[in-house]
This record gives sequence, structure tokens and C-alpha cells, in this order.
Amino acid sequence: MKKVWKLKQPEGPDLLSTLLSNRGAVTVQEGEQFLNARYEDSHDPFLLTDMDKAVGRIRQAMAAGEKITIYADYDADAVTAAAVLLRFFRKFGHENLSYYIPDRYSEGYGMNLEAIKFLANSGTKLLITVDCGINAFDAVDLATYLGLDVIITDHHQLTGGVPRAQAVVNPHRPDDAYPFRDLTGVGVAFKLVQALVKKLNPPGRTELKIIDGWEKWLLDLVAIGTVADCQTLLGENRIFVKWGLKVMQKTQWPGLRKLLQLAGIWGTALDTYKIGFVIAPRINAAGRIEHANQALELLFSDDSEQTAGLAQKLEDLNRHRQDLTQQILSEAREQLVASGDKKVLLAAGEGWPKGIVGLVAGKLTEEFYRPVLVLERGPSEATGSARSIGNFNIIEAIGQSKEILVKYGGHPMAAGFTLLSEHITLFHQQLLDHAERVLTEEDLQPVLFYEAELKAEEVTPSLVETLEKFAPFGQGNSRPRFRLNDLSIKSARPIGAAGKHLRLEIESRNGTVGCIGFNQGFWAAKLSSSVHMDIICEPQFNEWNGTKSVQLKIIDLEVRNGSREA
Repeated sequence: MKKVWKLKQPEGPDLLSTLLSNRGAVTVQEGEQFLNARYEDSHDPFLLTDMDKAVGRIRQAMAAGEKITIYADYDADAVTAAAVLLRFFRKFGHENLSYYIPDRYSEGYGMNLEAIKFLANSGTKLLITVDCGINAFDAVDLATYLGLDVIITDHHQLTGGVPRAQAVVNPHRPDDAYPFRDLTGVGVAFKLVQALVKKLNPPGRTELKIIDGWEKWLLDLVAIGTVADCQTLLGENRIFVKWGLKVMQKTQWPGLRKLLQLAGIWGTALDTYKIGFVIAPRINAAGRIEHANQALELLFSDDSEQTAGLAQKLEDLNRHRQDLTQQILSEAREQLVASGDKKVLLAAGEGWPKGIVGLVAGKLTEEFYRPVLVLERGPSEATGSARSIGNFNIIEAIGQSKEILVKYGGHPMAAGFTLLSEHITLFHQQLLDHAERVLTEEDLQPVLFYEAELKAEEVTPSLVETLEKFAPFGQGNSRPRFRLNDLSIKSARPIGAAGKHLRLEIESRNGTVGCIGFNQGFWAAKLSSSVHMDIICEPQFNEWNGTKSVQLKIIDLEVRNGSREA
């Protein structure tokens, strides 16, 4: 689909200030904090509403030896959040501990009444949720009635009031003034651990103290959940992921180490790409195909033989997940093509695994550049996932149909929901009506933003080294992209299987610069030394046979005679 090229905002006095400004760092101090994000710059956890209540109740439970159960969702954000709390309690010697993750297929997302009854009967006295619970009013009330105290830690949007729990820690609470609202589920869980470590490490009581700063060893888990949940990598999330990647290089958790070894990335330079496309999919595969308990056990177990088996299991499940994704993606795409060019696209199928529909929705959203909802249609109920584009708030859009929804929840860009199968057509029409009111044709045109215009000779090793300081890259802090105009081509050829990719050399005053265009091999036959072009690219280093050189990763290109494909 053809993209519109747009400058993010007017360029500043120099390139560095432009890049920093585009990431919200306007002052000298903000720029310094961005480029040199320190763990010590993370916010005081007690700034979160109800954090003091949560810590107080947990200290009471630990002192009395009460049974504490961690209640988690089944995705990578929630699994890592549960692992963070379980690791904390183990470190502090609290053994009366368990966890509960609902089955995606038989129970669905979030807290459910049958699970609460089971936990009450099993002796749980304190229930701590991670990455769920903020809209579970009935479940929290039942837990209270059955004698369980509930502490909610969550980061999802509130669809109603605040549940009547002992403590509700969520930066999206309307009465919360926490400086950073974009924490993930694992981020909120980690803030709870930070607070607990402060209170359980009293000054002058060396017999109670653990190693100073021990909680930093949990940052590898925090980084995985944060990247997997596609939250912004600005602010506090940037701190957690930056230092989490460093911790991951020497992780203390045997299961995570086994997973990295099996995936072939142990001992390599780790980055957000490897988290998002190698590590997180394997952790998510457990809950998508079978049960997320296997992923949590991998991260929590210290048994070498057990973790080796679990790591292999996740590897196998991930391969199966990839096959299923391709199958459902093909079937859903056929429906979308047949349905016409609507502002909101919906596909539904019988037998589509609930654990796969979110992945398919995400891929189709990228392909069609429309909000996409993909549902598994059962005999009575349909369960689906939604992904959005631009500024279209998908949770708000779904909320327009709350009277026909069984349940729903999520973020502005991604949501999950359940409704009666007989209401699918009505639900889609209500979404289309809402989209007609708020989405313009311009909103449905994919935009490719770039940060500045450069000349080819300005792309130097020194520049790329500066750009690398902006890592870790991800949501809200994408790798810097630039526009280069009127480029002369020295050579162009297709590379890879079936000539799928494009290899270019362009002329520069400093010599030639190599370029790579993934999935753009079709351009090779159209480019020659007589053709000039404009490109949007990401400057990076390419290392080959021990040689390190500057390379431009081409995102999009336009031939100067006006021919354009994207």
C-alpha cells in the first residue's frame, strides 16, 4: 500500500536536538536523562496510589506465614510479572506461595468466579493479581465474601469504577498522579517489588537485609514483558528495558538461559528485536497453544533438567504456533478481501484457536492499514482480538457496543472481547458507525514518518554511533529514519531466495554507500545508473567477515520520474 512521507515535526537547530525533541526530550536535562537513562532515575514506587496499602498487607501476610497466590493472565507480560513476584517472595523466604493462570480455552481472560472459589478452598488468604483484575468487580467481591484479601496490580484501562479490593495499583486510576502512566503489567509488578524491598530492607537491621539492589536482577524479566506488550519505550519503560537487556546477558534464571541457548541467541548482543521476535513468541506460545503454566515454570524453576525440558517444549509449541498462524492468516485474509474496503475489518471463523487470533489481527492490520478484529466463532459465544491504527482508540470503539458484549478490555491499540455469536454482524455494524464518525479518509492512509533530510555524505560511522545511543528501540522510540533525495545509483541487484531482497550501492562524495531493501527485490530491474531516486532509510552498521561498515536499510523508495511503489 502506497505510503505518504511526512516529516515528524520541523527540524531543530541540529540533528541531535531534533531526534531528542521527537522523543519528548526538549531541555538539556531531559536529553541527558534520555541518552544516559539510569536505574536511579526510576520513580518512587510509593507515588502510585494504594502502593502503601499493598505493601502493608503483603508484609502482614509474610509475617503471619499466610498463603499468597499470584493470579496472572496468560501472555508474556503477565507471565513475566508473575515470575517477578514469585522470585521476590522466594528470595525473601516466603514459602507458602502459589500461582494461578486461567486456561485460555476453558476459562478465558482475567479473574473468574470458579477460580476464586477454588483458591479460597485451597487456603489462599491473600490474592495478588498481575496484568489483570482492574475490571473484575464480581470476582473481587466474591473473593472478599469468601475471606480472601485482594491486591490488584494492573495497567489496563478502567471500563468502570475501581474494584473494592484491599489495594488497587494501576497508573490509569483517575485518582493516580504517578509521573509515568505507560507501565506494563510487569512494570507495575516490579514497582511493587521496589516498594517491598524498600520496606523489607530497614536501615540498621543487617540480619534482614538482602544484597543491595538485588531487585535489578529481575529487570531481564521486566524487559521481556515490556517489549512483548508493545508499550512505549520512553520514560520509565526505557530505563527498565535498557538495563534489562544488560542483565539478560548474564541472567540468573536457569530457564531463561536455556531458552536463549535453544533459540541460538545466548552469548550474542541482545536487543529489543530479539526480545520481540525470538524470546517473547516462545513464552507466549505456551498460553496460545496449551497452558501458560509451562512458561511460568520455565522462568521460576531452578531445576536444570526441568528447565531444559520446558525450554524444548516452548520451542516445539512456537513452531506449531507459526504453522497455525499462517493457516488462520490465509483464511482470515480471504474474508477481508471479499468484504470490501470498509473502515473497520472483521473476520470470524469456527475452530480458529483463541490464542492465534490476536497475532492474525496484528498482521492483517499492518497489511490492510485498517483496524482489524479477528474472532473465533463458537456455537454460542465468539471470542476475539482487535488491533488498531493511528489514533483510533479501539477499546473506546468496542465500548460503544458494551450492551451486547459479555466482556471486554485492553488498550487504545489492542483489545480482547467476548460476545454472543448471533451479535457479530450487529457488533461490526456498530463499529463501522463509530468509525464513520471519527475516522477520515486521511486517517486510513498509511504514513511513513522521517525525522530529517540528510545528504548521502552525512551518513558517517560517527552518525550511526550517535544513533545507536538512542537504543533500545521500539514503540514510541523507533530507530531514526531519514529522507535522502536525488541519489545516484552505482549498482542494483536482487539477492536472497528468488531475488526477494534488494542490494544497492549509491554514490556519495565520500565514496559509495551500501543499501539493503528487504522484500524489495522487484526494484532491481527498474533501477540503473541513469535513474535517480529518493529514499526513506535507517542508517545502521553492517558487520560481515569482521568488517564493519555503514549501511542504509531502505524502508521505502521513489524514483525521480514519479514512479512509486511501496
